[in-house]
Amino acid sequence: MEKGERRFLKLTILSISLMISAASAIAVTLPMIKNQFPEIDPATVESLVTIPSFTMMVFILLSTFIIKRIGKKNTVILGLSLALIGGVIPIFVTNFTIIYLSRFILGAGTGIYNSLAISLIGEYYVEEEQQKMLGYQTAFSTLGSSFVTFLAGILVNISWNYAYIVYFFTLPIIVMVLLFLPQDRQSDRPAHREESSRPSKQRVNGMVIYCCLMMFVFFALIMTIYTKTSTLIVEQNYANQGFLGTGLTIASLLGALTGFVYGKIRHFLKEFTPVVALVFVSLAYFLIPYAKNMIVLTVILVFTFLVVGLFVPYMYDILLPGAPENSANLAVSLAMVACNLGSFFSPYILRGLGMLVGNEQTTASYTIGGIIYLFMAVIFVLFNMNTKRKTVLAD
Repeated sequence: MEKGERRFLKLTILSISLMISAASAIAVTLPMIKNQFPEIDPATVESLVTIPSFTMMVFILLSTFIIKRIGKKNTVILGLSLALIGGVIPIFVTNFTIIYLSRFILGAGTGIYNSLAISLIGEYYVEEEQQKMLGYQTAFSTLGSSFVTFLAGILVNISWNYAYIVYFFTLPIIVMVLLFLPQDRQSDRPAHREESSRPSKQRVNGMVIYCCLMMFVFFALIMTIYTKTSTLIVEQNYANQGFLGTGLTIASLLGALTGFVYGKIRHFLKEFTPVVALVFVSLAYFLIPYAKNMIVLTVILVFTFLVVGLFVPYMYDILLPGAPENSANLAVSLAMVACNLGSFFSPYILRGLGMLVGNEQTTASYTIGGIIYLFMAVIFVLFNMNTKRKTVLAD
């Protein structure tokens, strides 16, 4: 493959992640939709943001079987096409039922190609190059989501329908995949990841289960920032409370920068990358209840998102080579479902933990989260020690 082709292939694989998290971009349209459809229950209107997450989880699991039937490139094209159709339908219709169903289509399409945003990196890149690409993937996902959310916020001032124009950005990604992503070929895969030409049963192992559990807990706790911070600043009577949304956006965008340097940090910290990330996130959680003003809180949030950008790519970094042979797609699919389930059940988990320790105050959610993150860091240290011991014994 020529140097120019490799560059376009890399950009194409990364571009697949740009619209993965775009489902919530149209949250800004909800008040206008409620006004236009007063007969519709407000909770149903609000579910326009969350419905895609449900169908996404279902089709992330089904994507493994779709890939077997039509191949990886065709699966990406199918998923992106459905996401495009489901995303732009509300521009052209005023029937709420059709708009509602279109969100199911958007989630289904996104779920179909979601896991391939990661597994294609594992197929075409190894070692340090793979680490760099996983960091870039996290950054592209965050930047894409932030950009379309920002643009939707501008377009909604014309009409709420216009905000859905942002989903047309899926179209150039489809074109790039058609032009630059090769058809599934044996020769495209690294030698140590070669798959048999005969169909093989995909399965999971201890590494897959371990990664899924860690990611489930991580996302269940990280959602505290989104579900509890607004309550915290009201309870503590912060000034300029409306700045929270801007603060979260700034923190998210700056956090994406970590993805671009993840490869270098991973090379330096090696297997201690998640340990360092979890310790610093834990520290941030202990500090948030004592921020007392929006400036300090925003600084802590930026700090938190910077280290979060280390944890997620690291988990995929160990998952891809650690999954059973020919089972990378299934492993990534399960990990993504674990992330979504952790986010979905987060409010209930936080409430249950508060009841368990006899303290359901908002500040307690951060303290409990900080303690669990420290406990996770210890688990990673023990896991790494056990892995090294097995390696020495094997040698």
